[in-house]
Amino acid sequence: MAGVQVTPASSNTGSARIIIRGNNSITGNNQPLFVIDGIPVDNETGDSKVTTSGNNNLDYGNIAGNINPEDIENIEVLKGPNAAALYGSRAANGAILITTKKSAGTKFKVTFNSNSTFQRITEFPDYQNMFGAGNSFKLDGSGSTSNPDRIPSLNVFNRSWGAPFLGQPVISVNGSPKAYLAQPDNVRDFYSTAAMLTNSLAIDGGNAENNYRFSYTNYTGGSVVKNINDNIRHNANIRVLNKFTKWLDMDSKVTFINNKVTNRQYMNGSSKNPVYQYAYMVRDDQLSEFKNYKDQYGNEINTHTDFLNPYWAINENPNEDTKNQLLGAFNVNARINGWLRLTAKVGTEMYWVDGYTFNNKGAQSSPNGSMSTINNSLQSTNADLVLFANNKFGKLSVNSFVGTGRFQTSNKKNEQRINSLIQAGLINLSNTGEFPAVTQFASKKIINSVYGSMSFGYNSYLFMDVTARNDWSSTLPKANNSYFYPSIGGSFVFTDAFKDIPKSILSFGKVRASYAIVGNDTSPYQLAPTYSFNGIYNGQAYASLASTFFNPDLKPEKTASLEFGIDLRFLKDRLTFGATHYKTSTTNQILTAQITPTSGYNRKYYNAGEIQNWGTEFTLSGTPLKSKKLEWNMFANYGQNNSKVKSLVDGVNSFQLNSWFGRLLVFAEVDQPYSVIRGAGWQRDEQGRKLVAASGLPIAQGNLVLGNAMPDWTGGFGNSLRYQNFGLSFLIDIRKGGSFYSGTYRRSYISGAISNTLEGREDYYLHSYIYGESAANLTAGFIYKDAYFEDGTPNNKYITPQSNGFSNLDELQIFDASFVKLRETVISYNLTSPFFKKLKVSNARISLSGRNLWTIYKKAPKGIDPESSVTSGNGQGIEYGSLPPFTTYGLDLRLTF
Repeated sequence: MAGVQVTPASSNTGSARIIIRGNNSITGNNQPLFVIDGIPVDNETGDSKVTTSGNNNLDYGNIAGNINPEDIENIEVLKGPNAAALYGSRAANGAILITTKKSAGTKFKVTFNSNSTFQRITEFPDYQNMFGAGNSFKLDGSGSTSNPDRIPSLNVFNRSWGAPFLGQPVISVNGSPKAYLAQPDNVRDFYSTAAMLTNSLAIDGGNAENNYRFSYTNYTGGSVVKNINDNIRHNANIRVLNKFTKWLDMDSKVTFINNKVTNRQYMNGSSKNPVYQYAYMVRDDQLSEFKNYKDQYGNEINTHTDFLNPYWAINENPNEDTKNQLLGAFNVNARINGWLRLTAKVGTEMYWVDGYTFNNKGAQSSPNGSMSTINNSLQSTNADLVLFANNKFGKLSVNSFVGTGRFQTSNKKNEQRINSLIQAGLINLSNTGEFPAVTQFASKKIINSVYGSMSFGYNSYLFMDVTARNDWSSTLPKANNSYFYPSIGGSFVFTDAFKDIPKSILSFGKVRASYAIVGNDTSPYQLAPTYSFNGIYNGQAYASLASTFFNPDLKPEKTASLEFGIDLRFLKDRLTFGATHYKTSTTNQILTAQITPTSGYNRKYYNAGEIQNWGTEFTLSGTPLKSKKLEWNMFANYGQNNSKVKSLVDGVNSFQLNSWFGRLLVFAEVDQPYSVIRGAGWQRDEQGRKLVAASGLPIAQGNLVLGNAMPDWTGGFGNSLRYQNFGLSFLIDIRKGGSFYSGTYRRSYISGAISNTLEGREDYYLHSYIYGESAANLTAGFIYKDAYFEDGTPNNKYITPQSNGFSNLDELQIFDASFVKLRETVISYNLTSPFFKKLKVSNARISLSGRNLWTIYKKAPKGIDPESSVTSGNGQGIEYGSLPPFTTYGLDLRLTF
């Protein structure tokens, strides 16, 4: 969809990121509001505590991943602040409206659907298979030949910068003798095919006045890494429509979701992430050498120096969490007369999460072990009372509503943690000799609202819409907790105004424009100082004041949006075209900045900063062929969003959004697009030529702008074809521009694991170790051919490939994030055999599907997905320890009785 950018979750149980028309908030939430059957729901991402290299990186997913696709009737996207008139300030970034299925109320019907999905890695990094474990092209050193037979032992090496593979006798990582040979498939064989099975049953019944729909779905799934991300989910949903009288009806819906995940995958650069470990696996390692991963005392064994055993990571770091979620929506409609209607809506969302993480003692990276438990809960209620008035006075039509609403949410988060274990393998908080560290957090938030809308139409071709809303938020100070935001829009259907336009050519034409303002509040407890308990000293608990200075005078953020566009339909609606241009500006942003520590604080909350977004969207669709037997539909879309950070806090030029070990940074920076990437790059002369020192090594210059995480534009096109009972559809997804930093590529290169490290290796080995040339007089090896010395002469200095300065230049790990992907293909067939009629099957369909079947074009290195990210938050542009690209295949059977 034009203007909508989706970043897939890092795993099958992770959090996805959805952005509509760019990032409006510098540091706050930029994702849209999810609304299910008119009720807003919490879509908080589950990776808010995840860092680039933290050891405890777990992504608990978000609600978008738990919605049952079989229950969805329709999805609509509201873009920009215009959505806030209906759903309040929480929809300042747009809204995704999900309408679930309901009974047609005509007859009893049973629908069964079974879907089997399989997932496998389809693109691996291009590994080198010429050199193995070692250092400086040798197998000795670091005590590797300290054994009596002086046979090199490979466990002291963690990189593939050793000697050429010649079948030399060596001692493997598990202590067994073996021949020094490449293992081309050692990474590939680690992964398996993941299987996911979904079974759904839906029952419809009733009549036009009173009907119901009940559905139940069971899902079980895993990961391409065995024993990781094992997921069991149950979805039960019931929806009942009752028409009590001609003027009174009620729509009720209750959904219950039970979601259990065992062994969520640790993310990014965590030592507990086996995917990260295998990204730079030594090229002579065999998987069998690691499978015996602990000794008789329960300690981790069979590792290289700084390369941990991936099977220990999988089997000795269990975690489990269960989320029970209840959603309820109740709508009562009372028709007062032919033009007046009163609606009362109540929606509630509740969930309870219980889980634990356990890190067994004996690990090389954390020998004492640890454990933690979590107990989180949320309860939100939305209540609205709305009066609708729709009437017509001659050529003038008036559609209006006025309403009042209340949103209330309470959130509790409890965590207990121990940092050492007494007994290995005992998953219990009492398994420690220390006091557990306990963290408790509780918050409550209330927003009261009044709102209204009036839509005037003249002669069915000229329209004007006016909305107004005022919210009162409990998270803002009393003096500033009220904020008003209006909108105005107009449209002109010129094909209805000018009757002489031939409808056979231009069947519909409309121009439109709108202007909207929306306010936004903040999270609880940002106004006054807070204390937190930090532990026990001399038998007494002690607390400390927060290091952030809260602002008692915070004001709401403000986003203004201007939009105009045109919608055209040609050839009796067989061809449609739409174009939109928009501009948004968010000011008065709520953010923090560093202050002098002499104040007693490190940071302070401010109302400051402005970010602008502007862009253009195009949509095109058509039906080239349409008959009773054959129908062919096509569509395409294009969206371009530009952004600029206009200002931050006075005296502050940039705000850090993310970092990679403190050297590669992602910023919101004044006069730059949002998500600018800075790091060390080539120092260049006045002609823009790369410079090297007299040693032949690159001269690095720090804090250079290396790219931007946001795309230049996104787009897609697709086709759907139906011939009699056969159906075929496909979708192409396109991203142009934007950059990302690959920590996986950097680690793989430094470790000598990938084929790009072969440049100059053979020549260096020949000239340095066979011919005996000194480092100062090398005549072959690695050389930066396109670089110059500082005096302007071309670089002619050969160096060792292992120490070529690659790690000092972040620029060499920055890649273009562009891609063209065959995102989805579906082949279906409606079964019409008499056999099904005998079983009273009214409809039967079987389909084959594939997702991410083919990366048609990309500039990222092989085995690195340009869509991968270390977070679903604002700090985009960094990839580290992610899964290689994978493809999903599915078989689906649907039977309706």
